[in-house]
Amino acid sequence: MRKKYRVLFHGLTENEKDFKARIVRLGAPPETVDEMIRKVPVILKEGLTIESSRRYADAVYKAGGIVEIQEHGYFEDSINQPVSIVSFKDFTMCPECGLKQPKTKRCVKCGSRLVSTGNGLEPRNVAGN
Repeated sequence: MRKKYRVLFHGLTENEKDFKARIVRLGAPPETVDEMIRKVPVILKEGLTIESSRRYADAVYKAGGIVEIQEHGYFEDSINQPVSIVSFKDFTMCPECGLKQPKTKRCVKCGSRLVSTGNGLEPRNVAGN
C-alpha cells in the first residue's frame, strides 16, 4: 500500500500582502487566501502522493508560507479493486498522436475529434478540431 499525504499551512514567513499576491498568481482566489490566513493551521490539500505533496508545499513555501507535509492514510491497492475487461473493438487509436484509448469523440491526449468511418473499424480525424 502506498501512503497518502496532506499539506498543512501554518502561517507566514513574509508579510501578508506579498504572500497573498504570490498565492493569487498561483491560481488561488483572494477570498480563499484571506480565509486560509485567518484560520491557521489549515489543511491545504490532502490525499496526495509524496511527490505531489512536495511540489504543492514547495510552491506555498516559495510564496512565503510555512507548510508541513503529514502522512494521511493509504491508497487502496489495485489488487482489491474490481477489474473490468474491455474488448479490443472498444478501443481506437488517434491518427494525430497515436494514442490507443477507449473509443471517444475526442482524443484524450491531443484533443483531435475522432469519428469512425463507415465500416466502424478505423477512426479518422475531422478537420476543424
